[in-house]
Amino acid sequence: MLNVDGLILAAGRSSRMGSANKVEAVLGGKTLLNHVINRLAPQVDQLVINGDSALCGNAGYPLVADALDGFQGPLMGLHSALASDKLGQATYLMMVPCDGPFIPTDLVVQLHEQIMAQDADIACVRYQGFAQPTFSLWHKRVAAAVEQALLVKKFGGFKPLLESLNTVYLDWPEQAVSPFFNINTVDELAEAEALLCR
Repeated sequence: MLNVDGLILAAGRSSRMGSANKVEAVLGGKTLLNHVINRLAPQVDQLVINGDSALCGNAGYPLVADALDGFQGPLMGLHSALASDKLGQATYLMMVPCDGPFIPTDLVVQLHEQIMAQDADIACVRYQGFAQPTFSLWHKRVAAAVEQALLVKKFGGFKPLLESLNTVYLDWPEQAVSPFFNINTVDELAEAEALLCR
């Protein structure tokens, strides 16, 4: 293994999915969460899920609840994982969202090469010129900076951290199906189903 733990962000409210939570949304006969687990788990040493036990309790992996009440976004998920005792002893933490079922099976090794080469704090995917911060590898030494960004500076997203910490970017080659396709709506779920049938 590459000295990397894994985190799946699954604590979102799924407000654009209608009455269903995206964690339980089914794509090609499997839930979105299971798709992501199947792709990420073989790439990491220890996998944890940031999510609700009612939705993710049967996934078979340790759960990390948000450290504070009230949904505060994916940055809270990262902070909660880094502050928990559920992670292993790996130096790095790979973070992906539960709604990205097409993540590459070599994503961790590619980002790991980048972060190691420059002893960076973060290695982030960039696709078609746009940063994809929820698909990123973090050195665990950034835990204090993440906590300060969330609890003191009240940052709402990852961009300020990407700018203030030592971040390297991996420009992923463009493909017919984006490996970083996010499913947030019923229409996008249907689009992903069509892509599976190609």
